[in-house]
Amino acid sequence: MPDLTHLLATTTARSPHRCCFLLHVRTEKLTDYVAAHQDVWEEMREALTDAGWRNYSLFLRPEDGLVVGYFEADDVDAAQCAIARAAISPRWEAAMAEYFTPGGAEKQVLPQYFHLA
Repeated sequence: MPDLTHLLATTTARSPHRCCFLLHVRTEKLTDYVAAHQDVWEEMREALTDAGWRNYSLFLRPEDGLVVGYFEADDVDAAQCAIARAAISPRWEAAMAEYFTPGGAEKQVLPQYFHLA
């Protein structure tokens, strides 16, 4: 029987087009964090689009500040690299840094193991 790591790495349900990730926001900062996302800078929106991010959504579990993010791209890895290289990214990340728990701003990408189209 293959181990979990092997199964997750080799499943045919994996997709280079979809990405789901976790972040963790400080609970005392949740209102401000959500408010900041009601008016994402146009330059940041354009950078995400230019990097190939589509259908990007953020979901929140308010009890503990868990954020689930999801986006699609032609090539998820390339899209993540492109947004990391965008000139606006360091400024956006600096503006958002105050909201995250220690280490909480580092995306924890979740492996996909099932998909029903």
